[in-house]
Amino acid sequence: MLRTCFGDTMQTRRLWAVLCLTVLMGPLIGSLTVPPSDYIRLENNVQILPDGQTLTIPEQDGWGWIVDERPWWERSALDQDRNKVHDSLQESHFITGIGISYGADVNQGHLAQLEQMGLRVVDVIESVDAVLLGMLNTSIVGELAALDDVVMVERYGEIHLYGDIQTPAVKARNSTLYPGAWDLGVSGDGVVVAMVDTGVDNEHPGLSEKFVAGYDAVCFVHTDPTCVLAGGRVEDGSYDPDDGNQHGTACMGMAAATGIDANGEQTDFYGAAPDAALVDVRIGTDAGAGPFENYLLSQEFYESAMNGLQWIIDHKDDAWAGAEESEYGIDIISLSWGITSHEAGGSDGSDMHSRILDEAMIAGVVVSVAAGNDGPDNDGLSGMGSSDLSVTVGATDDINTIDREDDTIAGYSSRGPRRDNADGNPLNELKPEVTAPGTNIIQAEACVTSGTCNNFLGGDASDNGYTGRGSGTSYATPAVSGVMAMMIEANPDLSPAEIKEILKLTAERRGGPSAPDVDPFWNRDFGFGMVDAYAAVSMAFDLKYQGLTGEVDVTTQVHITETNTSNGITTVTGLAWGQVSAVSSVEYRIDGGEWTSATFDEGAETLGAFARFNWSVALDTSKLLEGNRTVEVRAINAEGVQSLMVATTVMGGWDGQHESEEFGFQEVIMVGLAIALLVLALVILLGGDGDEYDAKNATYVPPTIEEEVLDAIIEPEEGGETSG
Repeated sequence: MLRTCFGDTMQTRRLWAVLCLTVLMGPLIGSLTVPPSDYIRLENNVQILPDGQTLTIPEQDGWGWIVDERPWWERSALDQDRNKVHDSLQESHFITGIGISYGADVNQGHLAQLEQMGLRVVDVIESVDAVLLGMLNTSIVGELAALDDVVMVERYGEIHLYGDIQTPAVKARNSTLYPGAWDLGVSGDGVVVAMVDTGVDNEHPGLSEKFVAGYDAVCFVHTDPTCVLAGGRVEDGSYDPDDGNQHGTACMGMAAATGIDANGEQTDFYGAAPDAALVDVRIGTDAGAGPFENYLLSQEFYESAMNGLQWIIDHKDDAWAGAEESEYGIDIISLSWGITSHEAGGSDGSDMHSRILDEAMIAGVVVSVAAGNDGPDNDGLSGMGSSDLSVTVGATDDINTIDREDDTIAGYSSRGPRRDNADGNPLNELKPEVTAPGTNIIQAEACVTSGTCNNFLGGDASDNGYTGRGSGTSYATPAVSGVMAMMIEANPDLSPAEIKEILKLTAERRGGPSAPDVDPFWNRDFGFGMVDAYAAVSMAFDLKYQGLTGEVDVTTQVHITETNTSNGITTVTGLAWGQVSAVSSVEYRIDGGEWTSATFDEGAETLGAFARFNWSVALDTSKLLEGNRTVEVRAINAEGVQSLMVATTVMGGWDGQHESEEFGFQEVIMVGLAIALLVLALVILLGGDGDEYDAKNATYVPPTIEEEVLDAIIEPEEGGETSG
């Protein structure tokens, strides 16, 4: 090689020596990872303070929002003229479903007033202090508004059902592309999902042995023919509703099917949480609309829905007969349908059907609800999906692949934001929260769809399999319900608010910010991103093992935006801000060690409401033990309560055999090799003017430089290159 490189003449030899020296020295010089000089090394000897950074956190003033203390009815967007009547009820005189909301608990005096007016009370919805009155002429709304303690006369909404790849695509089941939450040892075992829908045929092979309780809310009004014949239904949870429509069975399959087929074979048509249990709450019938199997009395569908949700809240802690103790109560409400608003601009979350979902969340039952199928030009979101506190789910199109890189927002998925409810909190309007695959999803086959099966004639779905593909936010929602079930199995003490925030924080970001003044990540199509079951379950476990469940402030925000390595320094950067109070500090730790302050931009201006500030952690990784090192970051609010933690991985470079100073052992070796090459080149350049170089006696073994390469986004990858 040297003969070829250096040539035979003195002039040629010198020219080639210079060229070879350049080639050989380049990688060596590039491998010298000497930290830059414009920094201060901090006390732990690992973190450095780069030029332009300070340990003083930016001053924050006017954080959060100005809360409007008025009660919801005095600022509702559904009553613009503030006369305590939904605006759509005043357009003309017509017959429609009407309910009234009170500003106090509904009592016998209130009911007596209604009876004196000759009105029939259909149902009392205690959680939202409301009474359902059925079909009435709108000419009566003024009289109703004048009754004692009435704060709003409301119009019933219209209920609509939003009707192999999905489960691995949300990272529930593992695949060749992604790790799955199942790999963490969770599958929804011991977690109870209330599927509120058209009923569930739990005799299906993939849903068998899941049923622990049920309730037929359709029959509380006793007008469905089957209800009349049966004399009504019991309310203790012992009744097992059937599904004559297909929608409810399909949705439960997407949440929790085991994938078992009618022949007993295992298929790939799993739900996200295949070991979750079922509470079957039937609020719709075979037509998916309401009693009498048609839309003529759709107001009864609305009444059934409200009654069913109230039943769940009333029975959320029940010990179901015959169930194991781990399957008592109700943990999750899954709603694959919505209630459209009659008001222009959609719902602002102040209608009774949105407020009852807020009450369920406050009561400790987490709610997953469909955003709707009105597409990108929707006139606001429907009720249910507009609930302040619930997790509203949009749908993606996974293009029938597990790979998430090609996923797009589904054309039918309703976009945000929600209509402003004038409470001063702009965060409520950031709907949907997350998205999940909802397009062309294989369904568990209910009795009604098999052709020869009929629930009313004693048939069931025990011989059915998986059929037809369906699309809609209906089908994205139960996938998220299944992810919630795995999170609760991982950490049973998680609150609904913590579950919601974890889903948002761990979601895979998509699209640019649609409301950057409020949040730098929320997008009107994808919400805070595509749900990531593996990351969400991992964070649920982390909270449990670190004893932080119930101890975090979900309104204090900290996010990692970038991790990069240059000149031997790995820098982790991100954003932090407070939604309701100031951030007093941002801290990091390495591999569970001591918490240490991050650094901040010098000269940062005083921050106002929702203003974010940059933080940074610059690490000399030659001071860290070799291998992957986990860097966790948290923010602390003004009261000393921490945020959820975020984490990234960096690559340590210390082998544990020596104390690395400004120049470590590796650097000394590299410099020595560089000097040796320089001497060799000089010998060649200054050697004899005609002597032939004896290549046979020359031996040169180039150094091998092993270089660790950091993947700054997910996990480090190891690679090496050899120069010579």
